[in-house]
Amino acid sequence: MRNRGTLDVLRHSRHDWLNRIQLIKANLSLGRLERVNNLIEEIVLEANHESNLTNLHAPTFAECLIAFHWEPKLFSLEYEIIGEPVDLSKVDKKLYKWISSLFTDLENAVNKKADNHLFLSLNIEETEVRFFFDINGILEDTDFLTEWLQQQPDGFSVNEKTITAEHSTIQVSFKL
Repeated sequence: MRNRGTLDVLRHSRHDWLNRIQLIKANLSLGRLERVNNLIEEIVLEANHESNLTNLHAPTFAECLIAFHWEPKLFSLEYEIIGEPVDLSKVDKKLYKWISSLFTDLENAVNKKADNHLFLSLNIEETEVRFFFDINGILEDTDFLTEWLQQQPDGFSVNEKTITAEHSTIQVSFKL
């Protein structure tokens, strides 16, 4: 994991906010008020998910997701957090290592010219966290997913999986 300084974090955050404001401004100037409203709703929803993620007390894992798009990637990431926060501080490093391995493998498996997207939904419960992965794009290698799923660390279990080159869905649960 990269150790980010305060100024680096502020620089990336400022860049993100300026991009969002420019999108809103451009759509306002074109009179697209419905699109402006949609953009604002998306920003609020994303901020709520980011807040819910940080409330899990797993800073390394949270930073991995929040800062994901700060470096060039071959797939985009969108995430949501559903449920009441629980304290994941004791498993922070384990979650980070687990999700990082998937991100690294996925980065190596996707078609470099395709529009690749990973949607991650975390369903938080008192005794477990369920991870729902929805991968869209073009996977040039689907074997890596099967191998990754077979090598789950202690506490993780694969509940469902559908793997194809264009669309894959996976559900993994983690017992707390």
